[in-house]
Amino acid sequence: MKKIAKFPILFSILLFAIAMPLVWGITYPLLYKLPFYWASTIKYTITLLIVIAVCFIIYHKIPFTLQCKGLFKGLFTFGLVGLICAVMAFIFSYDKPDITPSASTVIGFIFYNLAIAVSEEFLFRGAMFTQMLDSWKNKKSFIWVATLISSIIFGLRHFLNLITTPNTLITTIGQVLFTFMAGFYLCAVYLRTRNVWVCIIIHFLEDLFTGFWAIVSSSAATAQTVDGTIGNMVMLVAVHSIYVISGVIMLKSKKWKYESLFECKEEACLDYSNSDEQ
Repeated sequence: MKKIAKFPILFSILLFAIAMPLVWGITYPLLYKLPFYWASTIKYTITLLIVIAVCFIIYHKIPFTLQCKGLFKGLFTFGLVGLICAVMAFIFSYDKPDITPSASTVIGFIFYNLAIAVSEEFLFRGAMFTQMLDSWKNKKSFIWVATLISSIIFGLRHFLNLITTPNTLITTIGQVLFTFMAGFYLCAVYLRTRNVWVCIIIHFLEDLFTGFWAIVSSSAATAQTVDGTIGNMVMLVAVHSIYVISGVIMLKSKKWKYESLFECKEEACLDYSNSDEQ
């Protein structure tokens, strides 16, 4: 795995080849109808092509790290905001339960969200973001440029949700803005922890807790296919602006130098000082 990770484009293809059968061939049919299944297959195929195209354009053969230690330390320091937001999403997206899901539905739902979190974080934070950092390393503000652009691409990618739910334009715009902010935060977390698994856990819990009520509540399930209001969209963006604020704080509290970004020596890959120079 570590050797393959040295080749981001090949690694992206491999990750998607693993995630596709798991999500669409096993878990997805347990959760959704067949037409929605094919629409989502198209959506995630386009996602893969976008990431591969970006990586190919700026390809510099820089791997991303999979072996960093400090998972729990990173998760409960830099990742704490993400954990709190995931719990808050679970609480505030509550809907009255009136469905008793089968065991296969629950298992499928968990593996579906896990596969999405793993594949998207490896693709967007691990492969694409890392390549951007190297591509723009000669720019004075290369950290900010790479973080901003990768987050914009990650956010805009969610316009593809209109393929599966074409009548939810306002909701989709809200998702685009929200995922841009979440992407910004996850880039900062990835940089500060040098551990993509921290990002995966946050991403997984956010998706899992947000979508949980749809498998136990008929009204929540129906709401996923009905467009929201501008007020709901504004509230979503306002509440999750903490992602951008946290990301900016994490990036500004460190003096970044390119030379040390890809040097990860076990515990040394975590540095929590506010005025450290590398």
